[in-house]
Amino acid sequence: MGKRVAIATTMLLVCAIAHGEPLDADNLRNKNEGGYVTGLPLAAYSTDIGLGGGARAYYYWNGERSDPRFANTPYLARVFLQVFASTRGIQFHWLDFDLPKIADSPYRLRSQLIYGRNINNNYFGIGTRSLAPLAFPGSPSFSSYSAYTTAEQQVTNGATYAKYNQYDLERPAAIASLERSFHDDRIRVLGGLGFSWAKIRDFTGKTVDAVAADGSDTTAVMKQTKLAEDCAAHVLVGCGGGRDDYLRLGISYDTRDYEPDPNRGVFIDAEVDLSTVALGSQFDYARGLVSARGYYSPIPERADLVIAGRATIVGQTNGAPFFAMDSLPFTEDPRAGLGGHRTLRGYRQDRFVGSVMTFANAELRWTFGHATAWHQKFGFILVPFFDVGRVYDSLGELSLRQWKPSYGGALRVAWNLATLATIDYGISPEDTGLYINFNHIF
Repeated sequence: MGKRVAIATTMLLVCAIAHGEPLDADNLRNKNEGGYVTGLPLAAYSTDIGLGGGARAYYYWNGERSDPRFANTPYLARVFLQVFASTRGIQFHWLDFDLPKIADSPYRLRSQLIYGRNINNNYFGIGTRSLAPLAFPGSPSFSSYSAYTTAEQQVTNGATYAKYNQYDLERPAAIASLERSFHDDRIRVLGGLGFSWAKIRDFTGKTVDAVAADGSDTTAVMKQTKLAEDCAAHVLVGCGGGRDDYLRLGISYDTRDYEPDPNRGVFIDAEVDLSTVALGSQFDYARGLVSARGYYSPIPERADLVIAGRATIVGQTNGAPFFAMDSLPFTEDPRAGLGGHRTLRGYRQDRFVGSVMTFANAELRWTFGHATAWHQKFGFILVPFFDVGRVYDSLGELSLRQWKPSYGGALRVAWNLATLATIDYGISPEDTGLYINFNHIF
C-alpha cells in the first residue's frame, strides 16, 4: 500500500508499467537500486490438489535512482521461473519475462512459456446447469461438497462415481504480447498471440481409487463421468482436445499509484480473444472480457486502510472448446474459472463455467504492523473479503438471481515493497477453501 514502510519486489505477474504519477515517498525511499533476486518456496493443500510444493524465483533489475524511470516503475526488467507439482498429479511450470518501458519507450513486452497438467481437473458442467446442487446419477442432491465426495467414492457392484467430476487435462502454452502506452502511461493497448495444445484423458471405464462399504480404501471401475455424458450428448466442443491458438487484443486504463499493492486509483481493462484456423487453431470462436477494479484509502492520515473492489464479465461464442471456456483473459494476468483462490474463494476451482461468466470481489486491506529483520522489511495485512459470481448460457439471461456468494478472511505478509505472501480462507454455502499463495487476488 502507498504508506507501507515495507516491501520491495514483486511476485507472480505484478503488472509494473510506469504511471504518470510517481511512487510515493515511502515506496521510493525503500526501493532497491540495481538488480536482485527474490524467491520463496511454494506450498499449497486442498482436496483438489492434495499437498503441493515447488518454488518461484525472480530476478529484478530496477536500475539506478538517476534513471527517470526509477521513480515510476516497480522494476525495469523481471524474469520469473516457477516449478510446482502436487501429490494428486498437478504440474504447473512457468517461465515469464517482463520488460516495461523498452529502452525508455512507451512499449512493453511480456512473454510466457507454461506447461500445465492436472489429472484431477474439475468439470461440473457448462452454463446454468452447473448452478444446480451437487449430484451424480442415481444420487440425491447434496448441499455439502464433503458429503457429496464421500457418497460418490462409494463402490457399488464393483463400480464407482469417484471421478464423476474430474478428467485429466494436459495443456502446454506459449503467450506473447506487446503493449503501447498513451497519455502519461494511463492508457495501454495490447496485441499478442497465444498458442496452446490440449490433451484430454477421460476416466470412464478406468480403474480408480474408491472407498469400500467398510470404509477401507480400494479400487473400482469408474462409471461414466459427467464429461463423457456431455460429450455423448454433443453439448460440448473440443471433447478430443486439440490446438487452441488465438489473437489477443486489449485496452486498459490505469491510475493505480503502485500496481503490486495499490493504495488508490482504478484499473479498467477490456480484452478480446479471437481463435481461428488461420492461426493453426482447430476451433473458431471469440471471447471478450470487461473488468473494473478500484482502490480507495478512506482515512490515510489515521490508518493504512484500503477498500478494494473488482467487477468482471466474460462472454464467448458457441465454438469455444469446453477446456478453454474457463478462461478469464485479463490484459495483465489471465485467470481460470469461477471458484478457487482468484475468483470465488470457498468453491472448488472451475465450479462454475459458462458462455457468460460474471463475478465481483470486495476486500478491506488493513496494514496493522511492520517489522524489519535481517535487513528485510515486512508489513502485515488483515483482509476480510466477500466474493459473488454466476454463469449464464447467454447474455440475454443476465439477472441478479442465483448468484453464488462466499466470504472469509486473509492474512498477507508484504516483503520488501511488493512480494506478498497470502493465506486466504473462504467459506461458501457448499464448501470451504484454504489457499496459500502469493499476491493480492486483484
